[in-house]
Amino acid sequence: MITINCDIGERGPDHPVDVALMGHIDIANIACGGHAGDRASVEAFRHLAMENNVAVAGHLSYPDRENFGRYSMDIGMGDLLASLDEQYQMMPDIKMIKFHGALYNDSCADPALSKGLVAWLQKNGITRIITPADSELARHCGESGIRVLAEAFAERRYDYSVETGRLSLVNRRKPYACIHDCDKAVAHTTQILTNKSVDAVVESPDGSTRIQTVPISADTVCIHSDSDIALELAEKLAALCREKDAG
Repeated sequence: MITINCDIGERGPDHPVDVALMGHIDIANIACGGHAGDRASVEAFRHLAMENNVAVAGHLSYPDRENFGRYSMDIGMGDLLASLDEQYQMMPDIKMIKFHGALYNDSCADPALSKGLVAWLQKNGITRIITPADSELARHCGESGIRVLAEAFAERRYDYSVETGRLSLVNRRKPYACIHDCDKAVAHTTQILTNKSVDAVVESPDGSTRIQTVPISADTVCIHSDSDIALELAEKLAALCREKDAG
């Protein structure tokens, strides 16, 4: 069964779009204070998750609220893990984790970072991780017995590196990084779920780009709550997933 997960609780405890999204998703990745969120928002969205039968993941980040956790940090492993400990204390009973922003992206490509994060996950008894199937974090988690929920993104475009053979999200600084048209996002997600492929951007050394269709695996698709199409997209993808499960 394909699930819909959503990064949520980043705009206070009662943002109307975030509250409405809880009626259409399967997993709520609740911000725990690293990049956004606080105890009030955590408690509010955990309560909504229980009311709506939505699973909960801790959404942990570099400790960088100023930049919303979207930039890599020059931080030692000890300091990073201490911050993750502090964030995790917001929801210490939750055993599913998704890292956020730059930490998510860095853990996909950096073997040393992903190994350190897996040791932290094991220490805290984490049993499930949300991450791309081809990431370093997925590899290390798989080797350590932590279940990987392979993730794809519903309203973000992908880069593909011919050198590494790995997909990554297009940098948000680029104008085509996000999909702002709901129908296009639904078509993008349908291709991922039905064809198990995605049309990714391949950039040449001279700066020119081309589109290449690349295989992708997904157990769950992510919607960012702050996307301008988040609620409409969640409604349409929930219907799409019900159709696929019924078929």
